[in-house]
Amino acid sequence: MPQQSTGMAAIWMAGWLLNTLALTVAGRELGHDVPVFVIMIMRSLIAMIILTPLILHKGDVRQRFANLRLNIVRGRSFDFDVSDLYPSRSPTIRYVRDQYGLRGDCGPPGKIDILTVGGSTTDQRLLSQDATFQSVMQAELRRVTGTAVCVSNAGVDGHSTYGHLRSFQDWFPLIPGLKPKLVIFSIGINDADFTSAGPNEFEDRILGHSSLKELRIVQLGLWLRDLLKGRFGRRPAFVSHHRVDWASARYTETRLAPDTPERAERNAAAFRMRLRRLVGDAHALGSDVVCVTQPHRFVRLDHGRRTGFQPAGEAHGGLDFDYSLRLINQAMREECGNARLVDVYNTPFEDGDFYDMVHTTPSGARKIGLQLAGFIAASAPWACRHPCVTSSLCAAKAVSTSDFSRCPTEK
Repeated sequence: MPQQSTGMAAIWMAGWLLNTLALTVAGRELGHDVPVFVIMIMRSLIAMIILTPLILHKGDVRQRFANLRLNIVRGRSFDFDVSDLYPSRSPTIRYVRDQYGLRGDCGPPGKIDILTVGGSTTDQRLLSQDATFQSVMQAELRRVTGTAVCVSNAGVDGHSTYGHLRSFQDWFPLIPGLKPKLVIFSIGINDADFTSAGPNEFEDRILGHSSLKELRIVQLGLWLRDLLKGRFGRRPAFVSHHRVDWASARYTETRLAPDTPERAERNAAAFRMRLRRLVGDAHALGSDVVCVTQPHRFVRLDHGRRTGFQPAGEAHGGLDFDYSLRLINQAMREECGNARLVDVYNTPFEDGDFYDMVHTTPSGARKIGLQLAGFIAASAPWACRHPCVTSSLCAAKAVSTSDFSRCPTEK
């Protein structure tokens, strides 16, 4: 568990105690004379009035709200116990986010060449920094290209494309000098759950793109809504940070639920529109784009037949989730183009490469990092500046990581 600041814990405790006292007094004094719904509104306002100064007790107001709404951790480090998740030299790993909310060792944001955007499978908070696929990719690119390529991790636990759009709107503009050459979108897993509406659907429908969203009181209210939903709302049964015993995992689903095709297709169509906006946002930042499909362990082949993991008490299982994810992958292929798509979904993995259905162990992250490095080295302009790469290979776009190691000669 992360080491929390005693001072911050005391401040939050005091805030909640004051809030509870205020709500109790308000309810007792007004309960006989005011309609219940008015009391509920007043209680919400009192809570926000009391908590706002505590939330914004220091730092830039815009930055603080961006942190709250987007679940951004800045300038903090945590120690996590991973001893029950996968074999490791140390039972704990150190998780660090810099002053801008990023993972990595690039230093000033202006030195970032590649920015990876995604959810928890990109964040990899239970892997040490040197075990993440970003660090593996960075080391391999430096080795094969001979250049000081720097990769930064902007993955945020829980983010889907809704959150990524918010990042381009409310987070990345606050990072001084951020102009990556390449943005990698490793996305799909958090968008594939078609059983619940997206987290921003309500506010988009009610508030649209009006200036109401810029009001601090509205933003705080939306943040409280998201916080409560995140803490107490329903989460997909597939997504967790708990070790799966692969030997006893229940792969018993043999057919799609009747409503899956129609709902998954609707979900993929909405995803496509958000992806299109994301690609536009990355281009507006001056960056090229690479899209990455995501692997998982929801489905197995049993004597040539696909079977899905079936969570207890759930109407939809692994086959349904995989069907939805494959539609999303197809949308990514069509929107990003084959030349800008890395198909990690179809990369062979072993059970030991994952500690749960979607999150990789160091061995899985290494496979992803090497695959991405090979793709980027073969397509990025800086690859052709390496002394071991000839002009004919670059012209033919036939560069691969093996070409760097054996230093081919011009034919």
